[in-house]
Amino acid sequence: MMMLAHEDDPDPAMRPPPILEDSREEIVAQMIAGLTRIHRHFEPVRRLNSRMPQLMPVHRSGPKIGRNDACPCGSGRKYKHCCATKLH
Repeated sequence: MMMLAHEDDPDPAMRPPPILEDSREEIVAQMIAGLTRIHRHFEPVRRLNSRMPQLMPVHRSGPKIGRNDACPCGSGRKYKHCCATKLH
């Protein structure tokens, strides 16, 4: 797929060697077969997700805390060096 994507790349270093027409047809056929297999593989996940209720967006109750603002916990440190690291 990347060979076809970079075939006309303006950067000559990114271009693959020229692809013969017979090879191109084979590559496209393999891509189609692969996408079909990927679609089938993830079908159970799609079915499960369609049964799950859609998540509602979370709305902030207070003002947004910027990374460089003082941390609301009162430590005196910047939020990015204090409580923001505990969220991840």
